[in-house]
Amino acid sequence: MTTEANPDSVTPASLQVLADAGFTRISFGMQSAVPHVLKVLDRTHTPSRVPQVVQWARDAGLAVSLDLIYGTPGESLEDWRFSLETALSYQPDHISAYALIVEDGTKLAAQIRRGEVPGIDDDDHADKYELADQLIGAAGLSWYEVSNWSRTPEQACRHNLAYWRGMTGGASDPVHTHTRAGCGGGTSSTPRPTQDGSLRACHRPPGGKPSTPKPATWSA
Repeated sequence: MTTEANPDSVTPASLQVLADAGFTRISFGMQSAVPHVLKVLDRTHTPSRVPQVVQWARDAGLAVSLDLIYGTPGESLEDWRFSLETALSYQPDHISAYALIVEDGTKLAAQIRRGEVPGIDDDDHADKYELADQLIGAAGLSWYEVSNWSRTPEQACRHNLAYWRGMTGGASDPVHTHTRAGCGGGTSSTPRPTQDGSLRACHRPPGGKPSTPKPATWSA
């Protein structure tokens, strides 16, 4: 059973409480390893916080998943490469990588409209998805769902796989976390709220990897 958390919302003690309560994995909303990207996303943690909480989780006996978002305005391909390589250096058991789209009415949408940050580029998303698949696969994690990779088949997100098979499942929402049975992070086919209030959605057509991933939805 997996729960999600922001990197700056946990302590060694709180992670141990989760492990003692029966959780087996925690998915951290890392999003990026680049400060200016985190700033655009309004994330409150710093990149240096992530390896710290990963180690705390390991010490508590929890497996670790990392959530990443690509395509943030102002993020270069090299920024994204750095985020991927940094995340992989922590040797997570599972990685989720979601493309970003911007919904009308959000803070980021207003910034783009005023020309304060660049808009979203679909070709940029495609290039970054391909890079993610290349680097994550080379690091020994296997692709099993459009936006998700796991180190072993047993570490794949059962919640995602259930949606693929047309099944639905329940989830509970403790304070500051989002809980899914056996899930590493994110969802498939049906958008659901994440720990930061955003929505994610992804679809896999029959027969293999999609040429264009369904992007995540980021709301501020």
